[in-house]
Amino acid sequence: MFSIEEIEEISSKETFLTFLDKLISDFHKNPSEWENRSVDLYLEAMKSWIEDFSSSEFNDIDWNHIDYSTMSKILYMGKIYE
Repeated sequence: MFSIEEIEEISSKETFLTFLDKLISDFHKNPSEWENRSVDLYLEAMKSWIEDFSSSEFNDIDWNHIDYSTMSKILYMGKIYE
């Protein structure tokens, strides 16, 4: 589906929107490959991954320089936007 290199190259609104299109398409084409097929399971997995990865020896993310407000807004608008 996606390589880590491809994901790490996402650096603009356009490349992020392309990533979302591919993610949606992959969900429709390969649902059996998705561990979390409902919104609640998907969000719980995101939360668990952040908790686990941020304390992992493999963590390569600067958690102090993420725009959490924008991320939160994007996730919330997915709930209410038509």
